[in-house]
Amino acid sequence: MDKLKQLWEKLAKENSRYYINSDKGKGITEKEFRISGKEDYLRLIGTDNFLIRKGTILEIGCGTGRMTEWMLGVFDKIIGVDISGEMIKQAKKRVKHQGNVELFETDGKTIPLKDNVVDVAFSYLVFQHMKDRKMVEANFKEVYRVLKKDGVFKVLLRTDKVDLKKWWGGVSYDDGSIKLLCKDTGFSIIKTEKVKNHGVWLWLEK
Repeated sequence: MDKLKQLWEKLAKENSRYYINSDKGKGITEKEFRISGKEDYLRLIGTDNFLIRKGTILEIGCGTGRMTEWMLGVFDKIIGVDISGEMIKQAKKRVKHQGNVELFETDGKTIPLKDNVVDVAFSYLVFQHMKDRKMVEANFKEVYRVLKKDGVFKVLLRTDKVDLKKWWGGVSYDDGSIKLLCKDTGFSIIKTEKVKNHGVWLWLEK
């Protein structure tokens, strides 16, 4: 765990925009970065009929607030968590004038919230970097704990096998291991959607 935290602290200081969204290469500009955040927010949350757009949303792996800032004015409260303190520091600058946002650095396994306080939980381009299934399961259990009854968790998991030593590498899942993960953590599967040959979106309900 400490190694993963150290890795993301290093990457955040080196070039946070690129390591959050590498589509535009290492020279990605702040304008391109913000546009990508707005587009992904609209595509993945703003037009998703399975997600309510009110109450409290929890974003796991919020990074520097690329998508977080576009949730402002939509949800009553936004909570962002990230394993990197440097990412959180940059995110706070991005949303510094907003009073309905709370941002926390975490240990990567626990979420500093009370039980049953979140309406929606969301995570994109985060779980596919986790290096072992115990970390994934710990996060699923924490999300289940902080979600309200009938709350929805939308999360992207990796399905392709990659080198775990690469900065972007993480554990992969198939249909069987996904069902087992959800059973062990208490979630009911609402819907799944494959992303080409490398990932799968899950919509889960408490």
